[in-house]
Amino acid sequence: MGDAKLGDIAGWLVENQNAVLGVLTIIATFILWRFHAVRAHGLDHGGRDVTPIPPILWVFAAGTTLFAYQLGGAAAVELGFATDTVHDRAMQTLLSGIAGTIVGGGLLWFAAREAKDAGLIPKWGDWPIGVGLFLVLYPIVSIVGLMGLWTVRGLNTVPQDRIAHDTLQLIAQHQGDSWVWVLSGVVVVLVPIVEELVYRVFLQSAFLRVFRSRWGAVLLTSVIFAGMHWTVLPDGGKYAIAQIFALSVALGAAYERTGKLGVPIAMHASFNAFNLLVTFLVDPMVQG
Repeated sequence: MGDAKLGDIAGWLVENQNAVLGVLTIIATFILWRFHAVRAHGLDHGGRDVTPIPPILWVFAAGTTLFAYQLGGAAAVELGFATDTVHDRAMQTLLSGIAGTIVGGGLLWFAAREAKDAGLIPKWGDWPIGVGLFLVLYPIVSIVGLMGLWTVRGLNTVPQDRIAHDTLQLIAQHQGDSWVWVLSGVVVVLVPIVEELVYRVFLQSAFLRVFRSRWGAVLLTSVIFAGMHWTVLPDGGKYAIAQIFALSVALGAAYERTGKLGVPIAMHASFNAFNLLVTFLVDPMVQG
């Protein structure tokens, strides 16, 4: 009885998602405008000062962390975790995440000693702010994703997948495998940490240091962030590149607006966790 009601609710939300997201987007836009987040110089409130570190060193930190992340995955393959099973994908992602977190965290420690006002030290109070901002911004990010889907459908290229990410597809196809929980944990915890260090902390700070424009830094970083995710999107899920770009803009803007590193990490983790929740619960209810 309870499952049936939840299934009905999930089905109603999917059927009316455009209207629901439209209303929530209007509310979210009002909230952002009310708190000056989308106004001119609204991102200056965080006051991040990245000038003590030269742009080349910020870029070096981004590249080194990303290389460590990729090296961890390569090491997993060399250790024999080379297939596309849930077990091997979990080990690849786990070793990548550990390597990227260790190297990125070490570089972050050095950077924080030099740039004390760059917002490089996460604090416990950042996490609820990040989750709250995720709830506010998610409708906007989703609307952009739907616009990407409508555009691709209009071009009539290839059939579009409901789940637009190869890792999420793998998880959805093997929900009975216990290694799904390991893979999910890494996607929610380690991947957001590494990606926020690479893109928001290091790369966005480099652009900010060069161009002295917070919105410019956010947008340039988001173009690269979206481009780097292109390869993990299946042919039927390329439309999600619009949502990934919008997510990156939201993460970067939140970082500059608050000046708190834990905020974009919490937002990114919440986004990944929500997508996993949809994959585990909502899709099976709708299909069932």
